[in-house]
Amino acid sequence: MPDRPKFHIRSQKRWERLFRRWQIKGLRALYKLHAPTDLYLLVLAAMVGVLTGFGAYFLNIIVNGIHFFLFEHLGFAVFTDQTSNFLRILYPALGGLMVGIIAYKFSPEVKGHGIPSVMDAVANKGGYIRKRVAILTSINSGMTIGSGGSAGKEGPIVQIGAAIGSSIGQLFRVSQRRLKILVGCGAAGGLAAVFNAPVAGVLFAIEIILGDYRLGVFSPIVISSVISTTLSRALIGSSPVFMIPQYTLQSPAEYPLYLLMGLLGGILAVIFIKTLYGIEDFFEDNLTVPGWVKPAIGGLLTGIIAYKFPELYGFDDSATHTALMGYTEISIIAILIVAKILATSFTLGSGGTGGLFTPSLFIGAMFGALFGTVVNMLFPGVTAPPGAYALVGMGVIVSGTIHAPLTALLMIFEITGDYDIILPLMLGTVTSVIVARAIERESIYTMKISHFSHRTEAGKNLDILRSHRITSLITTDVPVVYEYTPFEEVLNLFMKTHYNTIPVLNKDQKVVGTISLREIRPVLFDRDIAPLLLAIDIMSENVFVLEQDSTLEEALQKMEIDDSELLPVVESTQTMRYLGMVAREDIWRRYSKESLLLTDSRE
Repeated sequence: MPDRPKFHIRSQKRWERLFRRWQIKGLRALYKLHAPTDLYLLVLAAMVGVLTGFGAYFLNIIVNGIHFFLFEHLGFAVFTDQTSNFLRILYPALGGLMVGIIAYKFSPEVKGHGIPSVMDAVANKGGYIRKRVAILTSINSGMTIGSGGSAGKEGPIVQIGAAIGSSIGQLFRVSQRRLKILVGCGAAGGLAAVFNAPVAGVLFAIEIILGDYRLGVFSPIVISSVISTTLSRALIGSSPVFMIPQYTLQSPAEYPLYLLMGLLGGILAVIFIKTLYGIEDFFEDNLTVPGWVKPAIGGLLTGIIAYKFPELYGFDDSATHTALMGYTEISIIAILIVAKILATSFTLGSGGTGGLFTPSLFIGAMFGALFGTVVNMLFPGVTAPPGAYALVGMGVIVSGTIHAPLTALLMIFEITGDYDIILPLMLGTVTSVIVARAIERESIYTMKISHFSHRTEAGKNLDILRSHRITSLITTDVPVVYEYTPFEEVLNLFMKTHYNTIPVLNKDQKVVGTISLREIRPVLFDRDIAPLLLAIDIMSENVFVLEQDSTLEEALQKMEIDDSELLPVVESTQTMRYLGMVAREDIWRRYSKESLLLTDSRE
């Protein structure tokens, strides 16, 4: 018996070595074929897209299977109608109990709404996600949503896709930069497959998960999203999520109304965020019961609310569709807004697994329909039907909660197929984001990460950037020139050094400017004047300098604003006495090491 684990480890290592040999042969073949350098990453992105597409299909099967067993087969085949209706209260609690046992026993990161943990992995762990996450998230989210929990599939499938991307990257031993891109590929493919929205999936991954808009990042994410969506359409269907009439702007007089709806929607989005995390804090900090029981309690509370309003079940989107069609009753809509916020908060705040996009769409549709019904009563001749306002309302609440207007815009377009109401939608979503950010800086995703004690923005851990100083990164081997150094000497220095920026000092060793290749280049095209020039003639005066106690965040911000690769470090901005230079690549190298070594206390 004691030899079995050793045998297993040796067998695994043997398999890994064999796989690595084939990988090396493949890479060498690509080199001999003079293949594009990014082809390897695109192939891996395609693999992620294929697996994520199948992941979305199997998640759909799990949700539908559990829903059918509990709400249709078990209810009608075993119990009387009255007993079956009563058990609808208990089904979400039963699902919550199973979710709690699995999450607290095997993998705590699979509880909640998933996307924050993906953002945390990108910002704080170099894109590393444990392989078990994909399987456990599928099971837990399937049980949460299938048993009636008020949540959506998008959060889990983003987490599943991200875990697939991370696993592929780990298997092929890619760099940390490529590992993060593959995580983004999985996130994009997952969201695209669930909502049949490939463009929104791409923007979601770039805007929210990675915060990186470079072409080298964009291309593999597009590949993954397209392949995942194609598979999903073949296996599940290609119709838009919501089939609705084409809505248009009825009159220019409606613009102020959509602006007002954006303002109110931003406030409602913040109320949703605050309610969700207020209830989550209560379950985590104030409810003194075993952790694995808490999702069952949240499920029971959700079941009690949904017993009266079955539209709140996570697998039921009939109410959203009804609102988009314009069939509304003000009293019911107002109640459903409050009830959905509470049901979703109980489901996810207690530790259930599910997404927030679908609940946000529900709340937005109800809010828009309510607003549209009221303005139709007040201004009957100039307003579009309530369904048009319900459509815009979905974008308003989604953008207000996630703080990502582009993703919200394209998401609404793709899930409804309605491109004719773009101007009101743009106005409403942008207004909602501005208002929501003014009230609450954190989005519904970053607030969760801030609970981990890591402030994340654009895929970076700001805690690391703010807590570390540039002191250890100051280099003194960068050659310097003085104000009256001739141009030819400056040019010779650039030919000898690998740095592309050189500081310019005066006779008192004070920094007066810098010379970079962008200052050298124009002179090279007009060599007749070169012998007449001195360093002071071509240098760029200091836009920014750093002090030795500057943080990494401050240094990066200054470098990005001025598009500089190196900045001078001075004793103080009063004396301007030169101490050395700091390079952007050294900052990122330090950040990568710190984020890689950072451990999450929750794991």
